[in-house]
Amino acid sequence: MSKHRRSPLIKLALPRFRRSFGDLLDNQSLITLYERSLLEAIFEQIMWFGRNRDEYTNFERTSRAAYYFLDQGSKEKYESVAAQLVVTHDKIIPAINNSISAKNSAEKSPDDDPDKKIVEYLQYYKTLYERLLPIICAPIVYSFSIYKHIDNSTFIPRKDGQINLTSISKMDQYLTYSENRLSIGLNSHIRNAFSHEYYTILDNSQVKLWDINPWTKKYSWGPEVWHLSALVSLCDQLWVNSLGITCALVIYYINNHNIIERLDYKSRPEPYHLRRRELELLVDYVAEELGFYLREVSASATNVSIILSTKTKGIDQDSELYLGFEKYTQLFKIPMWSEEARVIDQLATMLYLLTPYFDIQTDIHVKIVSIEDEILAELVTDFNTVIGLQLTDAKPETIEEKRQSFKIDTIENLTTYIEREGEPQFVGSAPATPK
Repeated sequence: MSKHRRSPLIKLALPRFRRSFGDLLDNQSLITLYERSLLEAIFEQIMWFGRNRDEYTNFERTSRAAYYFLDQGSKEKYESVAAQLVVTHDKIIPAINNSISAKNSAEKSPDDDPDKKIVEYLQYYKTLYERLLPIICAPIVYSFSIYKHIDNSTFIPRKDGQINLTSISKMDQYLTYSENRLSIGLNSHIRNAFSHEYYTILDNSQVKLWDINPWTKKYSWGPEVWHLSALVSLCDQLWVNSLGITCALVIYYINNHNIIERLDYKSRPEPYHLRRRELELLVDYVAEELGFYLREVSASATNVSIILSTKTKGIDQDSELYLGFEKYTQLFKIPMWSEEARVIDQLATMLYLLTPYFDIQTDIHVKIVSIEDEILAELVTDFNTVIGLQLTDAKPETIEEKRQSFKIDTIENLTTYIEREGEPQFVGSAPATPK
């Protein structure tokens, strides 16, 4: 089984996404494993118990506004906007994971130690401000500048695909309406106060914050006294808005999959080097979706080694998903079945999905074992070869034609089983059991 537990909420991610944004999807739209993994992460966070309808509405409105800017800019400079999406493509999931980690640290910090909790939430806010927003806002701000014919270098992303967030406030003068949804939750002074230690923790779960102008050495903001609850609220506001912005990028990826793929071949960006934990999470997720259990993964500067177990056929049946809320419980039924697939087809797809995270000269050694850990086969190649396959699909005839490129391939026609799920069907709701 997968080493990492996954929330049952992800089973509702795609249906909820289509219900909310189906009108924005083109006839040629395609949801790949990459987009699906992002949507599951987004909707797991936005649908989490305790969130209210207003928060989801804000999330949806931000997604639509951000996508509008992307779409309008694309109408004038299609390839230029798509190229910015290529640069950020492989940075988004690690940035989201870093943000979730900071969020979890803040939420799990002890309630009986408000001083520590304040610091954790300030760190969480800094992570969102510095490590997520500059990445996800970059293509949107750039596309906005094309749409509005703005000649200002502040709106041009850096080579690493990130944007200076001061550009977001500068968008205001070009908007035809007063609300700039990209700016919701953004407060540079909060980030500066924590980064430069312009704060003092007080009693009663409060903190005094201020910002200093680096040139005049005088206050540019504050001092202001913030209660922990206000800081928590600001962090969540920025987080929900970040999810909305990310969702807009996913919609663009889905609708423009062909040009994104073409540009990715044309100008492959520098790989995003994953840390050990990030690598394990990524490989585990991709393996699970493609019919494998991850047994082990390790990587060095020149080599990645993966041990995968095949899956056995499961039982075809409906699973039941109960979602419990304060006043009611909802029941969904999800059809589940297994499909047999060739290991070589699934493995080639898996390695292709991992190419953005490794140097092209990195060697790959994959061992395939049975559920009892008996060695069944192995494959040896490198990422340059995998990229050269330029897979347009994972059909057996496509893979069979190209598998001779691998250095070692003893997989032959070995098969595994992929777990499939149908659309969740709402059965009904009932009052929650009294406590």
